[in-house]
Amino acid sequence: MQMVKRIVGGFLLFFIFMWLLAPKQELYYLLEKKLKENDIVLSNETVTDTWVGLNIKNADVYVKGIKMANTANLQLNIFFFYNTLNVENIKIDESLQAMAPKSIDELNVKYSLLDPLNVTIDGLGSFGTASGTVALKAKQVHIDFPVAKDIQTIKKFLKKDKTGGWYYETSY
Repeated sequence: MQMVKRIVGGFLLFFIFMWLLAPKQELYYLLEKKLKENDIVLSNETVTDTWVGLNIKNADVYVKGIKMANTANLQLNIFFFYNTLNVENIKIDESLQAMAPKSIDELNVKYSLLDPLNVTIDGLGSFGTASGTVALKAKQVHIDFPVAKDIQTIKKFLKKDKTGGWYYETSY
């Protein structure tokens, strides 16, 4: 029994050290390469490795060569069973503010192995609050705006629900 405890303890300790000492910046560059395949480029960013993830500061987001937004801070926490992405102060480019929210103060994206087919999204910005899910297998996005403030710029993309709130729904 003592031998089994030592083997299991050594195995767990090995995984903890592998997780803490893993080259997380290399994972970021792999993600950046995958995004580039879809014509999404992050540039001018500063990447910092932390014990549990990455901090990315002042990233400019370009889609198909057009500047879409600037983010003040992205924090990616990589755990085995629960991963989070927290983005703060997303400023939409001025040329796109006629058809997108002016700013997103906070955006939280969570993925858990307990619910592997769904990604949850929570946000707060000039549009009010938003919460939604991305169904990975069904390839559907559903975002609710229970407390909508300034949604005039995105109202053409939204639908009204039975309770009087607004929601966005699409498939990809």
